[in-house]
Amino acid sequence: MATHYPREDGSPLPDWSEFGEADREHLAQQTPYRLQRIMYACEVGVVPADAFAADIAAADRRLRALLNTEPAARRYFGTWTFAKVAHETDPMRAAEAEYYLCDALIEYGNQHYGWVWDKSFPVLDHTLYGRY
Repeated sequence: MATHYPREDGSPLPDWSEFGEADREHLAQQTPYRLQRIMYACEVGVVPADAFAADIAAADRRLRALLNTEPAARRYFGTWTFAKVAHETDPMRAAEAEYYLCDALIEYGNQHYGWVWDKSFPVLDHTLYGRY
């Protein structure tokens, strides 16, 4: 699913299918690390599974609230959710979800709140920053 929103630098986000198999495998091996880096705003160590599951559920509640209050956000996030990254059993599908969700978080956060980690960006919980 190609993105259909304006990106900050004007370049289009390459569609997941444009990556070669080796690149997709490499990204799949890193999942959910990139999402954790955004959620916790740091180079992440080991995140306890139960804490990550609770943080994912809370992030999806905040994302749904954003989509209800800011309909323009739907253009960025579509149907991508934190749970699609964290709970997907197929590593390739999880990596694809992470690829799109992380880009949407960064682009929407930066463009509409000035910075993805700005405390006013309602999707990310700033109390998690640096926790792990």
